[in-house]
Amino acid sequence: MTPVRTAPRTALVLAAALTCALPATSVAAVPPPASASAVEAPRASASTTEPVSVGTLDVRRYLGHWFQFAAVPRPFEAKCAKNVHGTYGLTPSGSLSVRNGCTTWEGRASSIRGQAKPLDATGSRLNVSFVPADGGGYVHGENANYIVVGLSADYRWAVITDSARRSGFVLSRTPYLTPRRQHAARQAIRAAGLDPCTFLTTRQDAGSRTVTPFC
Repeated sequence: MTPVRTAPRTALVLAAALTCALPATSVAAVPPPASASAVEAPRASASTTEPVSVGTLDVRRYLGHWFQFAAVPRPFEAKCAKNVHGTYGLTPSGSLSVRNGCTTWEGRASSIRGQAKPLDATGSRLNVSFVPADGGGYVHGENANYIVVGLSADYRWAVITDSARRSGFVLSRTPYLTPRRQHAARQAIRAAGLDPCTFLTTRQDAGSRTVTPFC
């Protein structure tokens, strides 16, 4: 429910998530399949323009628990075997608290906490950080590593990427998306300049049990 690192520290970002951003503080003792561990980080899109966000985000409706339905594979997510998810809350400063988690290949629950800082008044372009700052809070950059580029009217699913289109996440309020919602999410992915086939579905105990291209 799991987001690009803002500093050279191993961490998973949940789309969001929500991704949204997901924990990988160490390598699991039980290695993932070769297909998962050998995935190379996707290159930045040839486009020089930042993906267009959904515009004004109703942050309060966006809060809560999200499941990762699909994502572009990233090296720092290799620790997670299944059940990737994220939970967002609102802080007194107006930023979002982030707690991402998953089940590792050892069968253990793993989680990490961070913060998402809105970069403009829309609230749909954020910088997510898992790097604690001296004196409290988190170290943030000015790059938009969490951009909401797709969102259903009922806030039941969302598509997240970053300014360079290196990452991609499909988040859902439930472990499974109906075919109709999957189709809408694919349209949002394409509209943002990404290829749905570079996304892989995420294993969820109450959802998909296999990993397949999201196309």
